[in-house]
Amino acid sequence: MTIKCKKIIHRGYLEWENAKDRGIYLQQYFGKWQYLYSSKKGLISCVFLTDPFEKNGYWEIFCLEGNLFEDVERFATKKQAREKALEYLQEVKE
Repeated sequence: MTIKCKKIIHRGYLEWENAKDRGIYLQQYFGKWQYLYSSKKGLISCVFLTDPFEKNGYWEIFCLEGNLFEDVERFATKKQAREKALEYLQEVKE
């Protein structure tokens, strides 16, 4: 099964940039890039989020299409988040 990855600028980041250009201050939580992993099983978003209460942020995956998992899942590293997303998207062979 082929798993694809598409890298786009996150909409929340674009909104923050547009507001900043107009002189409006918004707290920025999203990293610039959003990774969209897809296969025949579904579509998973992977983004970096900052945490205002912590020094470091975290990576979060969310299922956009398919019924792969119920809620967001958070990880300390991009590698961990990517590996889990790919695991969900792989076809199980029996």
